[in-house]
Amino acid sequence: MRVATRSFYQSIQEKILRLTDDLKRINDRVSSGKNLHRPSDDPLSLIDALHLKAGLSQLEQYQRNMERGESWLNLTESILSQALHLVDRAQELAIQMSNDTQSAQTRGYAAIEVGHLLDQAISLGNTRLGESYIFSGYQNRTVPFSKVILGGIETAQYHGDGNDFKILIGKEEELTVGRNGQSVWIGSDLFNTLGRLKKALEENDPNGIRQEIEELRRVQDSLNHEIGDIGARTNRLESKKEILNHLELNLRDRLSLREDADYAKVIVELREKELAYQAALLSSTRIAELTILHYIR
Repeated sequence: MRVATRSFYQSIQEKILRLTDDLKRINDRVSSGKNLHRPSDDPLSLIDALHLKAGLSQLEQYQRNMERGESWLNLTESILSQALHLVDRAQELAIQMSNDTQSAQTRGYAAIEVGHLLDQAISLGNTRLGESYIFSGYQNRTVPFSKVILGGIETAQYHGDGNDFKILIGKEEELTVGRNGQSVWIGSDLFNTLGRLKKALEENDPNGIRQEIEELRRVQDSLNHEIGDIGARTNRLESKKEILNHLELNLRDRLSLREDADYAKVIVELREKELAYQAALLSSTRIAELTILHYIR
């Protein structure tokens, strides 16, 4: 009988230990609001949760990329719009100074202004976003343009590379957010055109000035094309952002189902375990009170 009592007592002790551990786990769920704290809680749900978290982490990286890309596109559009205004002003001067009634002196004054327009255009081409020059391609720590004189004409030389700056917005999905300066600025012939116009004004050459009027129109067309292309890429970026926002909500909902505790259910479970724990304690107390005298009686 002593052996049976001892075995029963040990069984109660083991049950109390299990209930103590269960109560601790349930209290952890109540305090944290989470179901999963250790792999043993629910291995399959934990694996699913880890996969979902990895997906969210990658998604958040894409979103950070797009935030930077959006800033890059917006700044580029603003810079090229300012450059277009410079070209408009240069064209106004060219049309005005191509008139035979203009004097060498007035054309000289116009040449000075066109020189300032060229300097402003080079400065715009050297715009930075943070520490990155937006028109240097992948060499975005390199100042893209410097003023030079080639063949007696003031212009700008490009020092970046021929790569467009791209960001990753999805799995194996890239978006160009920064076009290289060779394509945008040198390709538009903006610097050369302003330089030639300045020289023609300095030399009081009406025919040379008239030739640059048409060239300035081509520069306008090129810049307008670039601005339109930025608009198309911005629209694509906005569409992708909306898709990723919906995907993020879906992943977070699925993760919540795996991780978040159902408070009503957990409280009921906690109450049940507390009652079982109290019953086990009461049983152990009664068994401890049993002595040989109880059986002698």
